[in-house]
Amino acid sequence: MRRQPRFIESEVYFPIIIGLHLFLWAVDLFLYSGPLILNEGENPVQRIIGEVMASWVITVFGFNLLMATRAHWVEKIFGGLDKMYLIHRRGGMIAVALLFLHFIIVPKDPEFTIGKPLGFIAMLLIFLGVLLSAAPFFKQRIPYRKWLTMHRLMGPFYVTGVCHALLVPTLTSKLPLVRAYVFGMALMGIAAWLYRVLLHRWLHPLSSYNVADVKRFGSSVLAVEMSPVGAPLQFAPGQFAFFSFPGINRRESHPFTAAGAPKQDRLRVAIKDLGDFTELLQTQVQVGDPVKVEGPYGVFTQNRSSASRQIWIAGGIGITPFLAMAHDLKDSELEVALYWTVCSKEEANFDDELRDLAERTPGLTYHLWLSDETGLLTVDAMPETEKTEKLDVFICGPEAMRHSLTDQLRAIGIPKRNIHSEEFAFR
Repeated sequence: MRRQPRFIESEVYFPIIIGLHLFLWAVDLFLYSGPLILNEGENPVQRIIGEVMASWVITVFGFNLLMATRAHWVEKIFGGLDKMYLIHRRGGMIAVALLFLHFIIVPKDPEFTIGKPLGFIAMLLIFLGVLLSAAPFFKQRIPYRKWLTMHRLMGPFYVTGVCHALLVPTLTSKLPLVRAYVFGMALMGIAAWLYRVLLHRWLHPLSSYNVADVKRFGSSVLAVEMSPVGAPLQFAPGQFAFFSFPGINRRESHPFTAAGAPKQDRLRVAIKDLGDFTELLQTQVQVGDPVKVEGPYGVFTQNRSSASRQIWIAGGIGITPFLAMAHDLKDSELEVALYWTVCSKEEANFDDELRDLAERTPGLTYHLWLSDETGLLTVDAMPETEKTEKLDVFICGPEAMRHSLTDQLRAIGIPKRNIHSEEFAFR
């Protein structure tokens, strides 16, 4: 297997985008021989700092709108849609903070222009939009449909902010490198927003399915099998897609991971009750219901690894990508140890299926870990970690579990590049 190219993580993305921005400002200011103020009595340092913050806000939001297109080439740069959305959210929060600082620091032009009220309006709208769509307190309390509507309004809010930047006197307009970069990124962001709103649905038609079977488990988990209507979705084991159920809620689509092998006739997903939409599905989805699917997305696949030995660790409903991977191991030469940790036996809805797969699949061993009986799963309980050479680890589960196990794996000498994880709750 071939290891995929390295991707940009948040620890790298923000230094790059900040460093490039400051570099362009430094070069332009070094070459610029004109005045650094626009009005008599201004502080040039205050002017420069205020405009640096504003231009950084424009570029970051422009790139955030590009991320929102879900373009596969952008997803690959960041190592998956889940990682990309976390960077997208963090960038939005940082940009809002800098937007407020810009408003406070930048010298105010005494003459009225239409751009001045536009800037104030844009600042308030962007602040409210990011606060309601990214702050955990509101995300957990706002219904997904309303959250999505507010998030989509960030495009018009951004256009208002860009119009403000174009209609007020700025030092940026006198610096060619900074001007080209900032407004180039603004144009890219606006084009990305228009593409997402107007063209995406036509250029990326959805796959159609009908619900073929529904299994409801006692642990608030629903397994839905779907038969394709036309060409089936082509995906790699471990990938996810966005599913909508028009008969239940036409306007919402949510990400679920495929829980079966691509070669199977039916597409299966396992859905846990984690919110208003998934709660609705628990009782209302029925055999025969139409389903629309957009995807696939994600890079949490075996293509990320060239190691012949792997450990797969799942927490709760995080077992879904490993179900697909396990079904696809039939002719593989990999040595895989799968650990599934749940609180109790009642939550292990796919235990029999996994045991059967392990018996029929050479190289696959399966361990069910009941945390109510034996405590939290630790690296010490995995004999496979005693030999770290040519070993890759895949983790999918709750955030606390992922961070704890990652720290333990790093402590015994497994490099970060050999530890792969997925944020399966990245709304």
